[in-house]
Amino acid sequence: MGMRVQSDGDLNGEDAVLKLKASVQDLLEADKALAEWCTDRTLRRYLAARNGNFANAKKMLQSTLEWRRSYKPHEITWETIADEATGKQIIAPCTDKEGRVVVIMRPREEKSRNTEKQIKFLVYTLELASKLADASGTNHKICWLVDFKGYSMRNAPSIRVSITTLSILQNHYPERLGMALCYLPPRLFSMSWKALLPFIDPVTAEKVVFVNSQNEAAVMAQNFHMDKMEACLGGKSSWTYNKESYSQFCRQLESKPSAGLLHPADTCTTQS
Repeated sequence: MGMRVQSDGDLNGEDAVLKLKASVQDLLEADKALAEWCTDRTLRRYLAARNGNFANAKKMLQSTLEWRRSYKPHEITWETIADEATGKQIIAPCTDKEGRVVVIMRPREEKSRNTEKQIKFLVYTLELASKLADASGTNHKICWLVDFKGYSMRNAPSIRVSITTLSILQNHYPERLGMALCYLPPRLFSMSWKALLPFIDPVTAEKVVFVNSQNEAAVMAQNFHMDKMEACLGGKSSWTYNKESYSQFCRQLESKPSAGLLHPADTCTTQS
C-alpha cells in the first residue's frame, strides 16, 4: 500500500475513535455481542488499517459488523468444531520475541474436506488467538507460523479456501497480523503463492517471511525463544499437541480470556 495524501476524511487520536463509534452506534445498540466486541482498541485497528481515513475505516467496520452479526463467530464453541481439531491449527505454548501470540498451522494434519467446517475452525482459532492477544497486555498482534513439512497436493487447501481465508484475515481481523512465517515451504507451494499473491494486500505481503534450509536456524532464533519452541521446528521444548488437553485450554479461553489463564504449555502433553 503506497503513501496517501491526507484528506479531509482523516482524523487523529480519540476524535477519530469517538466519531467512528458514533457512526455505527445503531448497530451496536441493537446487538450486545457487537457492542462488547467493538472496543476502542478495535476501532483503532480499523482506523490504522485504512491509514486514518474515516470514510474507508467506517466502510470496513460496517462490513465486519454485518459479517459478525450473520456469521456469529463469538458463538462458535469447541463442541461445534472439535472434529476439525486434528492439530492442523493450534495456539502455540509460547509467544514470539515481540510478545505476540503464535498460531501454528500444519497442512499435513488436514483431514477434512468440508470447506465450511474448515473456515469455521479458522475463525474459531482467530477469535481465541485475538482474545489471548488482547488479554496479554503486551502485543495485540498474532504471529502465524505455517509448518510446511509433509505438504502435498492431498492436504493443500483449495484456492477457494485460501482466498476465503485471506478475505477473512484482511477484512475482518485487520491489524492483527504481526508476521507470517512459511517454514520450509516446498516448490509445490510456490504455485499456490503465485496464484494468491494478487489477492494479498501489499502491506500484508511484506509481513511474510520464508524460512528455508539455509536460513532456518538464524530466522527462527531471531524471532522465537527456541527453548520454548517445539523440537520439530528446531526448538528444545518437549511439548506435543494432545487434543484432550488442548480442548481444556480452548474451553477456558472461550469464557476466560485473562492473563491468569492456563497456557497451552500447561495443558499439552509433553515428552519425557
